[in-house]
Amino acid sequence: MSLAGRAGAMFDGYAAAMAAAKKLIDERFERAVGVIADLDSILIVTGLGKSGLVARKAAATLSSTGTPAAFVHPVEALHGDLGIVREGSALLALSKSGGNQETIEFARQFKALPAGQVISVTEPGSRLSAVADIALHIPALPEIDEFDLAPTTSAVTTMAVCDVLAILVQQSKGLTARDFARFHPSGALGKRLLLSVDDLMIKGEALPIIAAGARSADLVFEITSKGIGMAVVVDARGLHTGVVTDADIRRLLLRGERLSELTVAECFARSRRGDESHAPAEVHGSTTPGTMAIDCLRQMQANQITQLVILDGGRPVGVVRLQDLIAAGF
Repeated sequence: MSLAGRAGAMFDGYAAAMAAAKKLIDERFERAVGVIADLDSILIVTGLGKSGLVARKAAATLSSTGTPAAFVHPVEALHGDLGIVREGSALLALSKSGGNQETIEFARQFKALPAGQVISVTEPGSRLSAVADIALHIPALPEIDEFDLAPTTSAVTTMAVCDVLAILVQQSKGLTARDFARFHPSGALGKRLLLSVDDLMIKGEALPIIAAGARSADLVFEITSKGIGMAVVVDARGLHTGVVTDADIRRLLLRGERLSELTVAECFARSRRGDESHAPAEVHGSTTPGTMAIDCLRQMQANQITQLVILDGGRPVGVVRLQDLIAAGF
């Protein structure tokens, strides 16, 4: 069999293992979700060898989805690290065979403390599952290597069980995407879900604003002095009517317009291209202070524009540019 054929057969083995793991889901899974969701303290996750590596990942996934969790090595637990356990804790113990003595002894010692319940994830009929209060199972299937030795199928199915458990607990708690983002404030996801346009927009004294009735010389000064290549035009009531950019000014000059004789309103009207002067405000580019930054990016992409004016009751309070979003990591 070719290398590609052998690789495909291994993936088929993984697919079959996932289907077999699905068939092992029963009411014990629901009980485990309830126990973890109702914890008053930390969830301890343990495992030895490759199961220990899966346990570390499981603890990280649980923590990132709203369940405080920590990995504790079963040997270290028996030599002092049991001190992390508090009343209201629970133990999630992972082991393919469920037969390694260290994890079993950790589970027994845990149950002797004033803590919560022990949940195991092993192949059916293991010694560890007999100790556990809730025994979850992975299918007893061969590993994908030809010697049936390397923890592969068992590691993948154990990780899948823990991932599904974590997400079901998250759903049981009613946590949202914004809750998830709070656990990742410095990552791309946190930025996308937590940053609003108010966090990134140019505002206050740095915001270039010009009255529609002002002279074009004042418009040029406002664009130049604020240094962002544009100015927001407002009417006599201070309401937003449009935007004039330095590119608009250049376009007027190339057309031979007598710029010094024009008002800001006239500069705006004569610098429009095609049907722009009749387009609704949102196409010219505006939004509100509460808009999420990621939604601003989508609006810019959809309308093929590079800035948005931020309006509060029709009055401009800020400007966000595409380059500001890019600089923030979007």
